[in-house]
Amino acid sequence: MQSNDDVNLFIINMYEIVLTENRVKIKVLHVYSREHDAMYRFNKIKTTKSFMPKKTVYKDKKLIDVKYEVLLLKKFEETDKNMVIKDDYGRVINIKIDDGDWTVMGKLDYDIDEQFNVTGANRKLNAKEILDNILLNNTHDDLKQVVILNNKVVIEGLNIFMVTCKNVQESTRLYNILRVYCHDNSIIGVVFFGTVPKENKKVWYKKIHDRTGTSYNRLYRTSSR
Repeated sequence: MQSNDDVNLFIINMYEIVLTENRVKIKVLHVYSREHDAMYRFNKIKTTKSFMPKKTVYKDKKLIDVKYEVLLLKKFEETDKNMVIKDDYGRVINIKIDDGDWTVMGKLDYDIDEQFNVTGANRKLNAKEILDNILLNNTHDDLKQVVILNNKVVIEGLNIFMVTCKNVQESTRLYNILRVYCHDNSIIGVVFFGTVPKENKKVWYKKIHDRTGTSYNRLYRTSSR
């Protein structure tokens, strides 16, 4: 005979709102026993807009494209059907998750901020934090220059900060996001010089090494793996 605790546990797990990475569950956000409550919470979740969303991650030492979504799931029953959508070509796509125990009832695209290692910071920073707390901090008295050095974005003013990205493509992407923001918002006190020419790299390697203590081996790299 089932105990009340067993019955309650089954009911609690009837609906889940989960965060997925390439349709694989990575985090359960909410759990509900009633469809009404689950639908209400799901409809309150807004599609996020990140300043610089994460687009790639390392899996088995390889860089792969990644997409995040929030899904509304229902415990699978025989009569259930997964949510369907139309793609850009008008084709009907059945939305599934890599877990046959659940049926997909709803889907939202979701952005997660890319995070970066920054010299002098005690934790990883996202692009908006780099913009607000480093690049635009005291621009009237602290003229800054920004360059791309391999897979790094270097911001130099009175202090020097090195932002390490996954690869050269990502450092270029971050650089351009910062540059476009400053241009569109008429920011003064910040100058963008693009990619450091090959003949000038040694000067930058020594400057960063001397001022931040970063090893030359790390400075020479073009990817973080």
